[in-house]
Amino acid sequence: MYTVNTLNRKQQVKKLFRFFTMYGFSRTYIKTMGRLRYNNIIKIPITVFKKNKKNIAVVGCGQFAFATIGFFLRNKLGRCFYGVYDIDKANATSLANYYGGMVFEDANELITNPNVEVLYVASNHFTHTEYAIKGLEAGKTVYLEKPISVNHEQFSKLIKSYNVNQNKLFVGYNRPFSPSVKTILSYLNNDKRTPLTLNCFISGHKIPEDNWYRNPEEGTRVCGNVGHWIDLAIHFLYKVGLPKRLQVSIQASSSEEVDDNLTITFISEIGDLITIVLTSRTEPFEGINETINFQHGEVIAKIDDFRRMTLWKSDELIKERYFRKDVGHKNAIYQPFNNENTRDFNEVKISTLLMLDIKEAVLKNKKEFIFTINETDHTRP
Repeated sequence: MYTVNTLNRKQQVKKLFRFFTMYGFSRTYIKTMGRLRYNNIIKIPITVFKKNKKNIAVVGCGQFAFATIGFFLRNKLGRCFYGVYDIDKANATSLANYYGGMVFEDANELITNPNVEVLYVASNHFTHTEYAIKGLEAGKTVYLEKPISVNHEQFSKLIKSYNVNQNKLFVGYNRPFSPSVKTILSYLNNDKRTPLTLNCFISGHKIPEDNWYRNPEEGTRVCGNVGHWIDLAIHFLYKVGLPKRLQVSIQASSSEEVDDNLTITFISEIGDLITIVLTSRTEPFEGINETINFQHGEVIAKIDDFRRMTLWKSDELIKERYFRKDVGHKNAIYQPFNNENTRDFNEVKISTLLMLDIKEAVLKNKKEFIFTINETDHTRP
């Protein structure tokens, strides 16, 4: 993916300035250091009043763990990492050098350590389910980054483990935690179910052919990227009332690359219309950019890259501009420590099942299928 190192000096300065206006100095600094991974990174001071209980483990120490999970946990809890693990020891070492914690050479040893109470899983997608189940079986509270599974077999095993360890698993689909989505939901009238329309247009990263995302077992870009907006669609539908079935249509622009530059459409028996467009014709200079348009009843809303939002309800007009771009990462990551701001896991079960069915359809070049929504059965045989 695009990094600061691929740019010339002028572009680097321009990119850093743009990120500063979007995220502020601290987050921009951490994002940059997460890419560069210098041996001696200057640490941004944190208040001495942060509690210093080191009870968190991180498995998977890539860019997301460094620039997002670590950033927000350190701001909230201080130096809270007990240990970290990554198959790339250099990544684990650089994360531990900045955030603290011991570097473990065996993931199981870290996960089962009695000093670990909370496990954050941000490894490659294929290993998410495996590590999460090990954490749950070890009695840990688990925060599992998306996707929670990349195939139906994994998903079935995860659900069985979750059923034994409920209230111990939190997931990293963050858009529902964004202030713009929460504002839209607060204006919806739940008394009258009318058809919902949702359009998500995503300019995504241009991923090279040799990137690990391209490995077949990792779940394609459907699991790696599109799952975010599939989950957001189910979140909206869950709020207004789930339909019984969705007619799913998939169209890719090229038969050579079936999981990229594609449109996915959902139509329900109620008349809901949902479209998701993922395009990656070029690498977006400011990272992933998304435009979301929504309509339900009198509520019409438009989210512009989670930096600003406009909402109309009849003659009422609400405009919000966010001082920092906020796609909901902070509140999603804080779920294990905030019982009042968590997702209903039933939503995630349904969105994951839908995502996996779409992934399989994409790989089989299947253009249409019917997805039946059953709130009690969340696995496929």
